[in-house]
Amino acid sequence: MTDTNINPANGDNQNVVPQRSNSILWIGSIAWALCLVGIIFSWYQWRRMNLAKSEPRTNNKMAENEPQEVIDPSGKTIKLIPQKDGTFLPREVTKEEDENPWDPAGIEDFSFTDTEGQTVTKADLLGKPFVISFIFTFCRGPCPKVSMEMRELQDRLKDYDFNLVSLTVDPERDTPEVLKIYGKELKADFSRWKFLTGPQSEIYDLIHRSFLVPVQEEEDRDRKPGFEIIHSTNIMLVDKTGRVIGKFNAQKGEEAMAKLRKQIKQIASLKIPKTDQKTTE
Repeated sequence: MTDTNINPANGDNQNVVPQRSNSILWIGSIAWALCLVGIIFSWYQWRRMNLAKSEPRTNNKMAENEPQEVIDPSGKTIKLIPQKDGTFLPREVTKEEDENPWDPAGIEDFSFTDTEGQTVTKADLLGKPFVISFIFTFCRGPCPKVSMEMRELQDRLKDYDFNLVSLTVDPERDTPEVLKIYGKELKADFSRWKFLTGPQSEIYDLIHRSFLVPVQEEEDRDRKPGFEIIHSTNIMLVDKTGRVIGKFNAQKGEEAMAKLRKQIKQIASLKIPKTDQKTTE
């Protein structure tokens, strides 16, 4: 009789224990899942906050060296041009300058070094138009595209008398020897295509003040191999007096480059064939 009364009670207890264990496991699993979601969400919010903090820093640093435009009380547009001493020179923007924002006096003078170790200055390039691009040889971004467009200009306009210049934005690594190897890989004609390097501060100042395009070296966590420097992908066209007269984005493809080739043909002279030179002598 004793055994008969006890056995049913033991059976009920055995059924209750597994049910409670399953409930605890489910609750624990849900709690862990919620904790994991919370951790991921917190990390995402932290990352967004840090990116938001870094973007204004980058934009402000770029803006420090670029011309700024303001509207005065009379409604005139005033451009603040950065000077070498860190100050800004105010200048009223005329209609012509609004269409062509570069200094009518031409680009600033410079003194850089080519692939042969020779000094190249602004004066050496005057007298014929030239195009200039900004690249670095370790670039894994748009630089190869920019350089190939320069190569296209060299090959397709070989009958026109103009020069090409590739100015490195990474002079610490892009020595004259490195640039020479880079130029050879591009099959550059070094007699008319110059690869220049020099002090970084002078290069960046020239790009900011004379060409009015951005260049900036990345820092800290934003610095990744092959993407260490933010710079313009524009190919700038300079006339024979040293004045910038246009910029053409090499990443925008054939349409932009066709416009550049057309403008070069308009301002560059045709080369005189050697046979014709003998005839005229």
